[in-house]
Amino acid sequence: MNTDTDVIVIGAGPAGLTAAKKLAELDVDYLLFDRDMNPGENKPCAGFIPASALKQFSIPKIDDQHEIDKVRMKFQGRDLVTIQFDHPLGVNVSRGALGKTLQSMIPATSSNLIFGSKVGKVETSSNSCKATLREDGKERTFTSKLIIDASGANPVSQRFTAIRPRIPNSAMGYGLQYHIEVDRELEHSNTFLYGNKYSPSGYCWLFPRGKVAILGTGGLVKRIRTNERRTHDYLDYILKEVEPFSNELGNGTIIKKDSALMPLAGVIKPSFGQRIMLAGDASGHCSPISGEGIHYSMVGGLVAAQTAARCIRKNDFSDRMLSKYEENWVEQIGSDLKWGLWLQRKLMRPESGKTSGWGSSGFIDSQNSQRIIAEMLMGEKSVRNSILAIAPSYLKSKMSRK
Repeated sequence: MNTDTDVIVIGAGPAGLTAAKKLAELDVDYLLFDRDMNPGENKPCAGFIPASALKQFSIPKIDDQHEIDKVRMKFQGRDLVTIQFDHPLGVNVSRGALGKTLQSMIPATSSNLIFGSKVGKVETSSNSCKATLREDGKERTFTSKLIIDASGANPVSQRFTAIRPRIPNSAMGYGLQYHIEVDRELEHSNTFLYGNKYSPSGYCWLFPRGKVAILGTGGLVKRIRTNERRTHDYLDYILKEVEPFSNELGNGTIIKKDSALMPLAGVIKPSFGQRIMLAGDASGHCSPISGEGIHYSMVGGLVAAQTAARCIRKNDFSDRMLSKYEENWVEQIGSDLKWGLWLQRKLMRPESGKTSGWGSSGFIDSQNSQRIIAEMLMGEKSVRNSILAIAPSYLKSKMSRK
């Protein structure tokens, strides 16, 4: 059957743009659709990219990037601690600027990028795929051999071809952010605040970006819905009463508020089927312990494109061929997602109205453990290796209380 293109990519976030770049490099014909004219510009995201991801994907300097070389953490019942590194841990960026940079890395094929049109319907059959675009009351249908759906935590294809189970509210995160403009350049540290004073059993984050700070908080949707406090109350409290943040940001101006869902479910299977591969948030490529998703999404997009190229080369679009996609992304990032979920459940489970784990365990008083946690949160160390590194002190602290 003749098709309009080999691969349709839905969503021009990190996963979709990475997939498009790789497809172009592999000389695979594709079309990339996104509902926004400037993809990423309105995407709620703290915007941290680990140094390892910058290196792995050869990402050039991004217009508004803000280098990070320090981590501040506050655990329940403890003072704020600062961990200084002698090298950059990564950069904070706006998603709009990141989108433009990733687009600039795609070989010159602007006709392949169709922005400002929403995909309203996705259909698959034994021999082709269809995606219907809606724009100004009009519809256009495109056909392909495969679809890479990178359209977010609730992917559009799932409404028509259910590949995986719906992520329950007990595994879906919700984050609310204030974008705060101040009159001076902010320091180069990312901050994490744990405890029920700052978050509904998740954590609060403060990520600087030049003269703009992203202050956010959140937790699992199920817990937020049953929480007595409104989510924005936590952010207002920090701005008014929690030092040193009220001093750093209290005189700033809130220029924007946004919120988003984040899949915090660990490894979600299946992530493929019926000529569709889910990538990025659509496939749960997001850290359950930190909420970081840019790096994981780019890995998902890359592997999806590589798998698509093999399918087209062999003219085989069976689930057996597509299964290589899941095998490969699980091999590369599955450990972080699996152990991140384990850590989330162990250390961020509320007991008697309080956030347990971080604050109730003596191991966080160790400078060595604090540094390992900071390395894990910033993508310097894998989740599994971090757990193994702090396990002895953690077990010792648990045993000392018995």
